[in-house]
Amino acid sequence: MDRKQLIGFLMIGIIIAAYMTWTSINIPPTPPQKNQQQSAAQKNTAQQSASQDAAKQNQQQSSATAKTASSQYSSASTGANPNAPRNTKYGMLYDKHLSGANESIVVENDLLKTRIIAQGGTLRSWRLKEYKSWFGDTVQIIPYKNQFGALGIRFTDKNDDPNATRESNIVDTRELYFALKTPAGSGNYVRIKGNDSVSIVATLAFANGGVIEKTYTFYGNRYHTNLAVRIAGMDGVVDRKYSLLWQNGLQYQEKNSVDESSQAKAWLEQNRTASEIDAGVEPKPVETNGVLDFAAIKSKYFLAAIKPSAELNQETLQTTLTGYKADMPQEGIWEYYDMKIDVPYRSNRVDNFTVYIGPVDYDILKPYGLESAFNFAMQSFLGMQYIARPVGEYFILPLLSFVYKFIISNYGLAIIIFSLVMKLLLHPLTVGQTKTAQKMQLLAPEMEKIKAKYKDDLQKQQQETMALYGQYGINPAGGCLPLLLQIPIFTALYSVFSSDISLRQTPFFGWITDLSVADEILRLPFKLPLLNVDIVSGLAIASGLAMFAQQYATVKDPQQRAMVYMMPVMMTFGFSALPSGLSLYYFMFNILSVAQQYYATHFAKNKLTLEDLKKMPKKEGWLQKRLREAQEAAGQGRSLPGQHNGSASAKDKNRKR
Repeated sequence: MDRKQLIGFLMIGIIIAAYMTWTSINIPPTPPQKNQQQSAAQKNTAQQSASQDAAKQNQQQSSATAKTASSQYSSASTGANPNAPRNTKYGMLYDKHLSGANESIVVENDLLKTRIIAQGGTLRSWRLKEYKSWFGDTVQIIPYKNQFGALGIRFTDKNDDPNATRESNIVDTRELYFALKTPAGSGNYVRIKGNDSVSIVATLAFANGGVIEKTYTFYGNRYHTNLAVRIAGMDGVVDRKYSLLWQNGLQYQEKNSVDESSQAKAWLEQNRTASEIDAGVEPKPVETNGVLDFAAIKSKYFLAAIKPSAELNQETLQTTLTGYKADMPQEGIWEYYDMKIDVPYRSNRVDNFTVYIGPVDYDILKPYGLESAFNFAMQSFLGMQYIARPVGEYFILPLLSFVYKFIISNYGLAIIIFSLVMKLLLHPLTVGQTKTAQKMQLLAPEMEKIKAKYKDDLQKQQQETMALYGQYGINPAGGCLPLLLQIPIFTALYSVFSSDISLRQTPFFGWITDLSVADEILRLPFKLPLLNVDIVSGLAIASGLAMFAQQYATVKDPQQRAMVYMMPVMMTFGFSALPSGLSLYYFMFNILSVAQQYYATHFAKNKLTLEDLKKMPKKEGWLQKRLREAQEAAGQGRSLPGQHNGSASAKDKNRKR
């Protein structure tokens, strides 16, 4: 292997390490010191302030909806509280709903606790009882800054006034007060368990006989609610369609906002074909028309998805997804998404939606058809996602889950057992590396002789080394192909360990308190160039030492000895920012590789000798052949087919002249 190829391999390793770590580095915000819910709200207020530019479009829209209303309805009050603040946008039809007590109803089941508010008849709170945010409070999915709540309805009021603007006709029912109704005797708090269910009805009844009705049905052991929307008697009011809204994304739950933003996204599926968007500095709405399977937004570990019913899928729905991105303090990043589904208006028709709001858990999501939320090939490259996804979905995740559920109920120990299983399964791919290493060890004395004999002639060293390889039938790149075949497996492993909510906030021992984040033991006062890392991980150091031991025992080619020292250091810092569960796996895998190499060297029967190598059939590999031809061509001062020699080209030009 010549110097250029050595540099090439080093650069490939550096690029891979940098690529795996650049999305995972961030100095987390300071934990809250006050009341948890209040502090979370204050934190979100800071986020809102930091993202004013990214949220400019929403602010303009809110301002527009506050303009003077259509002249179709007078501003006379009918039944409104005379002491309440007046909203000049809406006229007589809506006026009695402009004020009122913002009552709420709390529904709690085995998994969550939600609150429906009278203003807008929306979901204002959705807490997951089994999960905690980074600062210890239960996970609240609906953002604190979302003053109107989720699943609001907006429509355009028909207006023939030529002087009215389009914005003045928009009716946002999130600004109106619904009447809430619970089952008899339930009061404002409803508790359901197991297979029980309950329905909460929010109603807007207008003076003209029109009605907007939203019915939420909850189940005792499910993360979803069924939403039924009925609009009746509004033929002269609603202009063709209404919009179902989810705005301001999901509340962030993790300590590292950069890491959480790297996995935040919005996407939809139409006829099982996905369209995905990622937030940019400037909002870029994506609109689609057609049959909608679902629309969804997610953070790292949590998801909100809206699925129209099969009957509603007979209609053409327009879906709009918009992403926003803003900077946060301490180099943080905040991404959030809006969903809007436009539904054709049909008087008195009931439009049903399944609304899932819960964890990104593959087993839970699959019955809903939402398993695409689990990212099995995150940050993949070179088209590896097409191989890595099925490897992660149908092999790695089921195997890890099986080990945890049926062998040992400790994820740290499960990862260790999983590493042993993976080592056994990958043995056919690594046995070639081991054999090549054994052969190179046998040739080490001969290679040292060549190095000493031609110490002042590097080109001659390379030529003699290649001749030595040919004499003993050794392909120096014989261990590279198994490594390449393992790349999609490693990509899938990285994705599973970074996305599996089962590892979230799961401790192992000692300083390893969360297998889903880096096991930081030291933070440098600066970031390392190229790798952009300032974290030192205990498991990453252990993995680096194990890698060094393995390479020191196997790499005997003098021209590759630099790799023995450089790669472990590079991989130590490269792995420092990765989830500690992945670092634990890689450490165990390296330890097992060292044990395998030690056994093959000291205890294996029928040890090879140089005479055995001479007697073995010789087969020159493609790469080995190309290396030999390159050496021969360099020695004769000519170029290989397909290569261009600068001096030769100059001579050809002179001849033509």
